[in-house]
Amino acid sequence: MNETYPNHMNGHRNGNACGIDFKQDGVFLTSLYGIFFIIGTPLNIVALLGLYKLIKTENVLPVYVLNLLLTDLIQLLSLPLWMDYYKNDHYWRFGPKVCQFTGLAFYISMYASIFFMCIIALERHLAIAKPLKYRILSQLKFARLISLGIWVLIAVPPSVAFNKLFPPKENYTLCIEKYPSEGGFITYRLITLLLSFIIPLGFIIILHIKTLRSLMALNAMVSKEKRRIKSLLTLLVVTFIVVQGPYHVTGCIKYLGLLLHKDACAWERAIFVPYQLGRGLLSLNSLLDPVLYIFLRNDFRSAAARYLPCLRKVNWGLSQARVSCEASEPMEKGTGSTDV
Repeated sequence: MNETYPNHMNGHRNGNACGIDFKQDGVFLTSLYGIFFIIGTPLNIVALLGLYKLIKTENVLPVYVLNLLLTDLIQLLSLPLWMDYYKNDHYWRFGPKVCQFTGLAFYISMYASIFFMCIIALERHLAIAKPLKYRILSQLKFARLISLGIWVLIAVPPSVAFNKLFPPKENYTLCIEKYPSEGGFITYRLITLLLSFIIPLGFIIILHIKTLRSLMALNAMVSKEKRRIKSLLTLLVVTFIVVQGPYHVTGCIKYLGLLLHKDACAWERAIFVPYQLGRGLLSLNSLLDPVLYIFLRNDFRSAAARYLPCLRKVNWGLSQARVSCEASEPMEKGTGSTDV
């Protein structure tokens, strides 16, 4: 099939002046994206269906989780095109406009996912540590406005930057990448790495510590409920680090190295595989997010079980395990919003 693409094997084709061997990540990324797409797409759709009816409840958390799952679904729907791209050694054959749109969808979904994880961590913190303030903020209208604001805030900067840094070009074989990276793009990526990983990571960790301290101080809540909330908060941090960490850490190393390294192409070739491995792991969110929030929330599991029969037994077993504990030591009404 490669012979059908002009200059397909040419290391110096448009955008690849460094002669990067694009066969290095072809099998890995194609296989990984295939697994994520096959498993993650139905899983996220089921979770979204399970969350749909919860939007009308007084709990705002489903609004933020639904938006988080939407970011996963957007990313998942772009994977078939990326699979074709990587399978054919970074040869984009769907036109420059589709390339730009697909690249924007991928990056916007990634950034939005990060910020919705921060919002979920903040919502849990306010519900547990600041219950009086939380009652003012726990309105569905407010949650919807916040969600819309995040999408607008996340979508505008990449759209403007990509139009200037990667304007649509005919006969350009690479998609949203160039070797070696140019100065403007290096600056843009370092700024986004700071804003989309380092600051959010610190924000989530600090909230995690503060929320756990407040949680331990709640005497009215049963110990089993505390452990369940603690598990959610811990998994949120772990998921953020495991999924986002490799890509953003190698990204920092890559772009700082390009500023310091004398031979930019040598550095691009050296960091190419680790950076692409980190990129592949980003879509792991599509598997972890729905499982995390379906199985750690009673109401999420119940809603999802209507659409996925195999969850009913799991939901029934977990619910029965809490009946005696919650019946003998009910939560105080004022802390009802802390259910996760």
